[in-house]
Amino acid sequence: MQLAYGSFSNMRSDITAEEVSQHCKAGDAWISVGEHVYDVSRFAALHPGGAQVLLADAGTDATAVFTSFHDPSVLRKYHAKLCIGTLADYEPPFKVPPEALNNPLGAFGDLVPFGDPSWYQRFNSPYYTASHVAWRARMRAFVDEHVVARLHEMEGLSAPPAELLEAAGAAGVLAASVGPPWVGGLIGVTPPELGERGELFDCFHELIMHDELARCGDMTLVSGLVTGVSVAVPPVLHFGSAEMCARVVPDVLAGRKSIALAITEPHAGSDVAGLRCTAVRDSDDGDGAFVVSGNKKYITNGQFASYFVTVVRTGKAGGGAGANGLSFLLLERGMPGFSVRKMRIGGLSSSMSGTAYLDFENVAVPAANLLGEENGGFKLIMANFNHERFGICCQCARLARCCLEEALKHATRRETFGQKLHQHQAVRMKIAEMSRHVEALQAWLELVAYQMCTMPQEEATAKLGDTLCLLKVQASRTFELCARQAVHVFGGYGLQSTGPGAKVEMLSKQVHGLAIPGGAEDILDDFAARAAFKMAALVSKI
Repeated sequence: MQLAYGSFSNMRSDITAEEVSQHCKAGDAWISVGEHVYDVSRFAALHPGGAQVLLADAGTDATAVFTSFHDPSVLRKYHAKLCIGTLADYEPPFKVPPEALNNPLGAFGDLVPFGDPSWYQRFNSPYYTASHVAWRARMRAFVDEHVVARLHEMEGLSAPPAELLEAAGAAGVLAASVGPPWVGGLIGVTPPELGERGELFDCFHELIMHDELARCGDMTLVSGLVTGVSVAVPPVLHFGSAEMCARVVPDVLAGRKSIALAITEPHAGSDVAGLRCTAVRDSDDGDGAFVVSGNKKYITNGQFASYFVTVVRTGKAGGGAGANGLSFLLLERGMPGFSVRKMRIGGLSSSMSGTAYLDFENVAVPAANLLGEENGGFKLIMANFNHERFGICCQCARLARCCLEEALKHATRRETFGQKLHQHQAVRMKIAEMSRHVEALQAWLELVAYQMCTMPQEEATAKLGDTLCLLKVQASRTFELCARQAVHVFGGYGLQSTGPGAKVEMLSKQVHGLAIPGGAEDILDDFAARAAFKMAALVSKI
C-alpha cells in the first residue's frame, strides 16, 4: 500500500481537539502528537505493531503513548507524509520560565533543565558575547536542518553523504573545527557573526560548534564530518609548504575532499615513540623521495579520505628507536603501493567515521610532501594532541548532557507503579548525579577554553598539556557515567535500538570510542601525574 503524502500547502493551523476526536475509526483515523495532527487512516495497515494498536488511540492526543514506545526520529521520518496541520488550542508541556527571559544572552533551546549549557538558559557567563550567541543559532540551525532531520536517511552509510560534507563546508562547520585563527576565508566563507575577516572567532566558537554538532547523538557521523579536518588540517597549515596548503586545504574545508591523521599502528597507539612505519630516502643526497613501508590502524576517516597526514620513522639519521626520527608526510590516496582496508569496530568506529587499516608497500612519496623538519615530528605530534583532546572533551560534554536530557524527559513521561518515574527517589538521585558531573565538566571545559583564548600558542602548548589530559579523562568518564545511568532510567527501552531509548542506547555503545582516541585514560592520567611531580620537584628547589 502506498502512503498518501501530505502537502504543506494544505496544512491547517485551526484544528481543535474536538475535531480530532471525530476521526476515530478504521479508514478515518487522526491522532495528535504534541502540537501536530496526523492522518493515519492509510498508515494503520502498515503500522509495525498492527493496525489495532494504532486505531486504539485514534481520535485522541497520543503524545504520551507515542513517546512511550517510539524514538523522535519516527516522527521526523513520517512527518511530511502524514501531518495535516497543527492544533489551535495546543499548550506546550515546557514553558519558558520568566527568569530565563531575563538572561542577557537570551534564552535558547527548549529549556529542559540541564538540557543545554547554563548560559543557554538562565545564568550569566563571563565568556560569551553577542558573536557567540549568533554563532550558536547558526550552528543549531545547521544541525537541525542537515543532520538531525536526516539521521534516519543516513543509517548504514559508511561515510557522510557528499552533500552533507559540502553543506558543512558552506556553513563554516569544517573551518571552525580547525580552531582559531579563522581559516574559512581560504574558501570565501566567513559568517557575519565572526567579523569581517573572522577576527572574532575564538575557541568558544569552536566549542559551540562541537557542542551543537554532538547534539545529534551519533558520534560516527560527527567523526566522519569533523574529526579528520580537526586533527589533520592544522599540521598542514602550520608545517606544510605553501604549495601543499593551496592544493589540499581549500578542498577539505569546502567538503569536496576529506583528510585523515594516520598515527596509530598495530604495535603502538598512545605510545607514539614506539611507531615502526618507516620512510627511507631513495637516494643519499638528502633530497630524494621517501619510500614508505608499514601499516596504520584505527585511522578515522581512512575509508574515504583523499589525504593522509602520516607519522613515519625516517631512518637511522633520526636516531633509530624512540621519539627520535619521527616525521610527518602527506600521503595521497591512489599512490602505488598504498591500500586501504575497512575496519569493523563496535560503537564509534562502526559506521560513518570510516575507520580503516592502511597498508604501505614501498610507497614513493615526494620530498615536497614532508611537513616540518625531517626527524622533528615528535614535538609536532605532542602539540597537535592538545587540539585533538579539546575537541573530544567538547563532544563528550554534550553527549553526557544528551544522556541526562533524554533521561530527564523520559522520567517526566513514563509511569511505573502508578507514579511518574521522577516521583521515585532512586530516579531523582540518578538525575542529580548526572547533573553534578555534567555541570562540573562544562565549567572546567570553559575554563580551559578561556586559557586557550588568552595564551599565546607556545605558552598554551607548554602549560595545558597535562590539564587537557586530565580534562579528557574527566570528560570520557562523565560521559560513561551518564550513559550508564540513563540506560537504567530507561530500563529495557535503554537496550533497544528503536523506541524512546534509542538515542541513549546508541550513546551507550559509543563511550569507549571516545575514551581511547587521543590517548587512553590510564596513559593520560599517568602523564598528568608525572608532570605534577616534575613541577613539585622544581618548586622544592626554589
